[in-house]
Amino acid sequence: MRREVLHSGLRKSSDRVVVVHAATPSRLDVNQLRRLLAALPKRERVMVLLDFGTGLRRGELSGLKWADIDFEEQVLTPSRSIVAQRVGNVKTDASAKTIPLDAALIEELKEWRAETPYSSDSDYVFASWKMKGKQPLWMSRVMQHHIKPVAAKLGFPLRGYHTLRHSYTTLLRQNGNDPKVVQGLLRHASYQITANIYDEAVSAEKRQAHSEVIRLVRPVPQPVPGFAMVES
Repeated sequence: MRREVLHSGLRKSSDRVVVVHAATPSRLDVNQLRRLLAALPKRERVMVLLDFGTGLRRGELSGLKWADIDFEEQVLTPSRSIVAQRVGNVKTDASAKTIPLDAALIEELKEWRAETPYSSDSDYVFASWKMKGKQPLWMSRVMQHHIKPVAAKLGFPLRGYHTLRHSYTTLLRQNGNDPKVVQGLLRHASYQITANIYDEAVSAEKRQAHSEVIRLVRPVPQPVPGFAMVES
């Protein structure tokens, strides 16, 4: 529990006011994630679900372009990171490894691609309308002004995008997945992973572990009779 001590410059006495803040959780549980996703508008919902369900770092999420997503193979390959509006490489070689995408997440991405005016392969997945798609949204501002306020109203303030990554890690472990599969999904650079020569391809174990967590918070969409699936 964090404590903040405030000293009043208007008082001559040595009294001090102690304000005790409740600890902000570093991860969200399944129920909290479901409620958050249900309450967010489309853009922010896709952003949160994608970040949570892939463990992308904030800079990787910001730098994501449609060309990085293979809808047919249902995978994503991070190729750049944007920090402080500067484009650079992803953190490590391990960070550039391919990530599986569950069918439910693929459908969410297809729907968002059909809705956004910036849907070309060269466009950012979350492009800034103010910058006419030339730059991605400023992720910290989206979190601060559009996502955190919703979470706060629901009663569980979150720290930021890393909370979503921690939540993904926790649920993967709670589901009893092999630690190596978890490390592979999170793309951690590790001597152990390097020594074991992790396969670059998306293994069945990684895909199953990823899908189990996604379906905890977002069920697989069921087709509605009489309506055809619209391809983006």
